[in-house]
Amino acid sequence: RMGRGGHGSHDDVDAGTPYDQSLEEMDFTRSACNLASKGRVLDLRDIIARRPSCVHSDGTAENASGYTPLHYAARAGHVECVRLLIASACNVNATTRAGGSTALHRAAFKGHIEVVSLLLDAGADASIRNTDGQTAAHDAARGGHGDVLAVLERAHAGISTLEDNRGRTAKDML
Repeated sequence: RMGRGGHGSHDDVDAGTPYDQSLEEMDFTRSACNLASKGRVLDLRDIIARRPSCVHSDGTAENASGYTPLHYAARAGHVECVRLLIASACNVNATTRAGGSTALHRAAFKGHIEVVSLLLDAGADASIRNTDGQTAAHDAARGGHGDVLAVLERAHAGISTLEDNRGRTAKDML
């Protein structure tokens, strides 16, 4: 099932009954990604304790989407989940298979300034470009978050002047 924005995020997956859900949806419902997306930090901590490698996967055996629990927690602005995932040695620069976005891209677009700061402090690379050639600064600008763009600029001087594949800078998009 495709989530909001058509990027397979599973945002629209309900807990439903097994008869209402595909196997993929049932796997997602029980995954660290789902817990992170809902901000369920205690349950997330428990699943990480049982399966530490879950911080690197979307919950499917082949990690088909490339999404990690950090992508979901960052996009939703769940600060405590982000802290837990960083402390659990997740890859803060993991990119999605479709689009090539990082958790920093997701948080920047949504304007979650505290999450952006946590990710940067944990070593997130603000210069990583998605498949459109856009950095997290472009996403902050597209989301209308000048405050987040300023944080990114302080962490990576000149980032707001980098051009995407269409020749647009983050400043052009704000």
